[in-house]
Amino acid sequence: MDKNCVLVTGYDGYIGNALVQRLLKNGYKVVGVDDFSRRKNVLDCGSDSLFERPSKDVIQNEFRKFGDFYAYHYGVTEKISTLLEKHRPATIVNLAHLPSAPFSMISKEHSRYTLENNIISTNEVLWGVKEFVPDAHMIFIGSTGEYDHTIGIDIEEGYTKIESKGRVSNEVIFPRRANSNYHASKISSTYLIDYCSRIWGLRSTDIQQSIVFGAYTDEIDNCGIKSRFDVDESFGTCINRFIYQAYTGKPITIFGEGYHKRAFLSLNDSVQALMIAIENVPNPGTPRVWNQLSDWCSINKMAELVTSIAKEFDIETEVKHIESPRKEFTNDHYYNFKTDILKSFGYKPTRSVEDEIRYLFQTIDREYIDTLNITDEIKTRF
Repeated sequence: MDKNCVLVTGYDGYIGNALVQRLLKNGYKVVGVDDFSRRKNVLDCGSDSLFERPSKDVIQNEFRKFGDFYAYHYGVTEKISTLLEKHRPATIVNLAHLPSAPFSMISKEHSRYTLENNIISTNEVLWGVKEFVPDAHMIFIGSTGEYDHTIGIDIEEGYTKIESKGRVSNEVIFPRRANSNYHASKISSTYLIDYCSRIWGLRSTDIQQSIVFGAYTDEIDNCGIKSRFDVDESFGTCINRFIYQAYTGKPITIFGEGYHKRAFLSLNDSVQALMIAIENVPNPGTPRVWNQLSDWCSINKMAELVTSIAKEFDIETEVKHIESPRKEFTNDHYYNFKTDILKSFGYKPTRSVEDEIRYLFQTIDREYIDTLNITDEIKTRF
């Protein structure tokens, strides 16, 4: 096993691009795998990234200037075992999942594609590690959306004990409840990771990550290979989408009453946390789960922040509440995540929401945006 080698699936994605650059800067050998389906899926939704993504050949050549980088361009389910056997990585970071709840609910075909892509790729990684690098550390990105946001109690980190009728249970997986077929695929992956890690004695970290926003890392600023930045209804997370709407003079659209809360994490801090996971290997046979987030607030509050900072750039915008296309609770509710495990490894937020909003208003290229055809249509109702 190559202790300096990290295999990153989905290296062309939003987080993958930034993580690979950080790894190369820190002297790791990086094996990147991506079938570039995210680019196609966004285009099929009638949109594109606000930051232009270079071709795969350009990215590969640029990354090789930074360090020891190997790129493979196919899906995880096709040849992941071949790569594990060839490179024997000490760490596998699986970012190759289809990351959109709205996309997963467009149609039966979109749902099947999401479920097959996310669950089967997790299965392939688990079996490949068991066969070829059983002492390697697998890092999977789950979602805070696996949890019921309105459960009304503190959301524990992966596991808990339940008291019922005077008895206390053994440790169990903290309750999950999907709000889309995408989140159902993440929950299925969580149970696969837990089961296979326990029975095969594998090392795993299953990260329940919040909504990632922003575009800044030191490495991206230095090399200019920006992560993609999606703002459409399917792939654009709410902060990024609000910034785009304000910047282009469109109303900031909020689903329902807007009092529902969500958790957030900057791109730079997502990469920081992943590096902490890579550098702190868990024990075999004991799956590790942590909640990965820095802030949480209501959607209304987030829109207020974007509107306020937009004024600093002489941009006036309005907030518009629209009927939610989803069957979700949009009133106020109790919302508290435990985040003790990541903090115990020294994690500290480096980028605030305000930092990223200002950075994006300064960085977005209006001339490039004008060349794009980005839809504002809401296609999914779930």
